[in-house]
Amino acid sequence: MNATGKPKATILVIDDEQIIHESVRRILEEEGYMIESAMRVDQALDRLSKQSYDIVLTDLMMPDRNGMEAVDAVARDHPNTGVVVFTGFATVDSAVESMKLGALDYLPKPFTPDELLEVTARALEKVRKKRHDKEIERLYSDAEKAIKSSLDLQEVLRLICTSVVGLFKVKGASVLIHKKKDQTLEMASHYGLSDEYVRKGALNSQKSVSEIFQSEEPVLIEEADFDSSLHYPENARGEGIVSILSIPLKLDETILGVLRIYSAEKRTFDEEEMGLLMKFADQGVRALENAIAYESVRKDIDGLKKNIPVPVAGRSPELRVKNEVGWVNEIFHKFEK
Repeated sequence: MNATGKPKATILVIDDEQIIHESVRRILEEEGYMIESAMRVDQALDRLSKQSYDIVLTDLMMPDRNGMEAVDAVARDHPNTGVVVFTGFATVDSAVESMKLGALDYLPKPFTPDELLEVTARALEKVRKKRHDKEIERLYSDAEKAIKSSLDLQEVLRLICTSVVGLFKVKGASVLIHKKKDQTLEMASHYGLSDEYVRKGALNSQKSVSEIFQSEEPVLIEEADFDSSLHYPENARGEGIVSILSIPLKLDETILGVLRIYSAEKRTFDEEEMGLLMKFADQGVRALENAIAYESVRKDIDGLKKNIPVPVAGRSPELRVKNEVGWVNEIFHKFEK
C-alpha cells in the first residue's frame, strides 16, 4: 500500500500452477501490490471483462487455452492494461512473439523475487506513461478544438495559457507581444500569475532572455541565471518562480512574441513535451497572424470609406469596424513593422 492506503497497482496473475500463484502473491503483496489469480485463460478473460487491472502476468503454456490468447485479448480489448508473460526455456521464441502482439516484457521461469519485482515495476512504469500520454493527447485535442473554434484573439491567447498550465502542471503561462520600435515585450494574456507580477512593467527584450531573439529557439532559464537573463529577476523570485521556458512565436522571419511557461520548481521538458508546447506556440502564431490579416482588411475598409458618400459611410461599414476591431486592433498596434 502507498501513503493513501491504496495498492501500488492491481495485478491479475494467470497460471495453471498453484505454486506460481503463491510465490507471486507473497512477493508482490509484500511490496504493496494487490494480486488476484486465475488458473485458466477463460477465467481470466471473464475477470478482465468485469474489472480493470494495471498489469496482467500470464504464463504462455497452459492446458486449456494458450496464454497468447490472453495477450491478444488484453492488447485488443484492454489497451490501458499492460501484459508480462512468464516463459520457460522452451517458449522463449513464443515470448518474443507475444511482445509483437503487445506484451510489455517477459520473465523466464524460474525467476527470483528481485527479477519479478524488477519486471513488474518496469511494466507498471510503461503502463503509467502510456496512460499519461493518452490523457495528454486527449486534453490537447480538447484544447485545440476550443482554440480553433474561437475567432476572438484574446480568447485564443487565454485558452493557450490556461491549457499549458493545466496540461503541464506548471505555475503559470503568458503570451507576450514583441514591440520592435522600443524593443519591449508586453503582456497580451496570462494565467496563474499574480496581478502584482503581471503589472511589474514592460520587459526589455534586449534584457529579458535576449538569446531567444538571437537563436530563435526555445530558451530555458533556471533561477541561478535570473540576474543575467531577466529584466525583473527579484520579481520572479518573489513570485515563487524557479524556472522560465520561453518559446518564440515566429511568423516567417519575424518573432511576433513569446509563449512563456513559469515553473515553481526546477523543471525540464522532454522531447514529447516540447513538441506539444511548440504546437501551442504555433496556435499562438496563427492567432496573431489572423489579427494582422484582420487589421489589413480593416485598413482597406477605411480606405474604401473615404470614397463612399457620407450617408452610406456613416452606416454599417464604420459601425461594423468599430464593433469588431476592439482588442484585436489594440494588440495589432503593438507590432511595429
